[in-house]
Amino acid sequence: MKGKRINERYKLIRPVGGGGMADVYLAKDLILDRLVAVKILKPHFSEDDEFIRRFHREAESAASLSHEHIVSIYDVGEENGLYYIVMEYVEGQTLKEYIQTHGPLRVEETVRILKQMTEAVRHAHENQIIHRDVKPQNILMSINGTAKVTDFGIARAISEATITHTNSVLGSVHYLSPEQARGGRVTYKSDLYALGIIAYEMLTGHVPFSGDTAVAIALKHLQDPLPSLREIVPDVPRSIDNMVARLTAKDPDNRFDSAEELLIDLQTVLYAERENEAPVQFNEDEEKTKGIPVIGPEIEAGEDTMAPPVKGEERGREGRKKGPSRSVIWGVLASILVLGALLIAIAILPRLLQVDEVTVPDVNGLPAEEAASELEDLDLEVSEEYREDEELASDQVIAVRPEAGTNVKVGSSVTLVISSSDQEAGMINVLGLTQAEAEEALSEYGSVNITLQESEEEPDDTVVSQAPEPGTDLIPADTDVELTISERPVFTMSNLYGMSREEVETSLSDESYVELSFEEEYHPVMEEGSVFAQEPSRGTEITQNTTVEVTLSRGPAPEETAAENEQDGASEEVPDSNAQNEGEASEEEEMVSAMVPFAVEVPERSGEERPVYDIQILVIDAENSTAEEMINEEITESTEFQVPMSVNQGDTAQLLLYVNGNEFSESPYDYTYEEVERHE
Repeated sequence: MKGKRINERYKLIRPVGGGGMADVYLAKDLILDRLVAVKILKPHFSEDDEFIRRFHREAESAASLSHEHIVSIYDVGEENGLYYIVMEYVEGQTLKEYIQTHGPLRVEETVRILKQMTEAVRHAHENQIIHRDVKPQNILMSINGTAKVTDFGIARAISEATITHTNSVLGSVHYLSPEQARGGRVTYKSDLYALGIIAYEMLTGHVPFSGDTAVAIALKHLQDPLPSLREIVPDVPRSIDNMVARLTAKDPDNRFDSAEELLIDLQTVLYAERENEAPVQFNEDEEKTKGIPVIGPEIEAGEDTMAPPVKGEERGREGRKKGPSRSVIWGVLASILVLGALLIAIAILPRLLQVDEVTVPDVNGLPAEEAASELEDLDLEVSEEYREDEELASDQVIAVRPEAGTNVKVGSSVTLVISSSDQEAGMINVLGLTQAEAEEALSEYGSVNITLQESEEEPDDTVVSQAPEPGTDLIPADTDVELTISERPVFTMSNLYGMSREEVETSLSDESYVELSFEEEYHPVMEEGSVFAQEPSRGTEITQNTTVEVTLSRGPAPEETAAENEQDGASEEVPDSNAQNEGEASEEEEMVSAMVPFAVEVPERSGEERPVYDIQILVIDAENSTAEEMINEEITESTEFQVPMSVNQGDTAQLLLYVNGNEFSESPYDYTYEEVERHE
């Protein structure tokens, strides 16, 4: 799967985890240019419609949640029978691995992590979603110590809060609430029970109940009291002990009413005045000791009976004792029904709770291949992780996660940590990856050196060659990798103003990205055949095929036609008053065009390298109702520019000056008809 592209958007980089249902990969979102985690359903589940429905429900449930302590869901989809969910990538490890690495956690750290998990659960509950599978394997610890809850794979809305599947138990039996083990109604408080078990595990380093089978563990959740926390960790404050006791109460009524109430308790649980508070006590043996009421013949007729005496019949006490009363009969029947239900429950419960588990064997010190074979024989999925170790020979197992002796489900992922002091491996293939993806994939190699190479054929920012070549035997930690990354050539658009068509074509003939398009328009002052407009403008960076539109001057517009002159002559026959008005209008509409000098002064600096100034001059005049760029040049010394300008008599033109992209403080400059006329 490594290197595969899903939906032409997500490129898989490497596996980062998984379980019995799905595999999880680190991937690159090629559109949003970010790292994500992609969970892919295992192939043998793809034809299971019920499993697919549950898989989609996971995405739909989790996608509705948005919280800093919940892993975000970005996308869900299917491609060629491959079902996947795209989610936030959290760099770090699971809480289970964190506990195994650090051992029992300090009280303060336990409270901090528990607060974050509770905030996530509260947010889910506020959105009518019960997680149902809260466990350390579903808590991700980022590298900065932040906890994020993931895998709302079996979460449902409150309206679906009853388990309907009879062929499996959802979730890990080590964190299963008594009501879940009993097959009863699951509520918000079932998640709180799991939080209590996790808190116990964080403080002690192990789960409270263990056994040879899942049924044995489930029955302990149903029947056995929680092992004393303070006997294992004597310095735990009584307030913490009370909190865990309330969370793990077998009767949901004795637990916290909500995640919100738990958060309130967590705010003060470490206060000094609560350290030696009175222990909480529950009477949770009541349910186990309840018996069936004894119903005997000494109960008088009429008591607890629904049937009234038959009218006209008078029977004595002795007569009523001749046979069992109706209350006795109903009582016996009720007893039989209750006992029958209990027997059925005892017979069916083990099958409901049956989850195939195996014990992780002790493979430390074995050759990696032998250890992997032993784990695979137990139907466990094996992933490998290499670590330098000077004491063990290469290719020897340093550790196994989960640790030896742990009960795990069949199909679970187990990681072998293998010595790599001189471990050789085949050089991985990073051709076609982006620079960031390649560097991520080569993080365990000695160094990665980059050489950029311009290429118009290869996509930009792509590995086009690598050394050593893929498959070469080497020791990653001792290997320096040379990568060649494609880089699209960049062409910066030049200033074409004032050029002829031939000069433009010569200037851009070597630029493969450029295709020229010419147009001609009248211009009052530009010489015929000269460029007075271009698109893209000067300074634009071009990295792909682009059409450059060039506008050439056709010179000033032609004089009035003879017909217009005749019309003007005819207008002279109009009475004197009209002729006078037309003469005034003609005078007002008269326009003058000229090249107006405009000087830009640059301060003299002796003995220093002269700075470069980017000068832009724009004009608003009779020809241009909006600011039109007339000059765009770089200068290092004082320069006088000739700026084309047209003004109607009685109007004013404006000149705007920009220096290095910023408008000059004294800009704009106004030019009257008379000022322009002087330069005509």
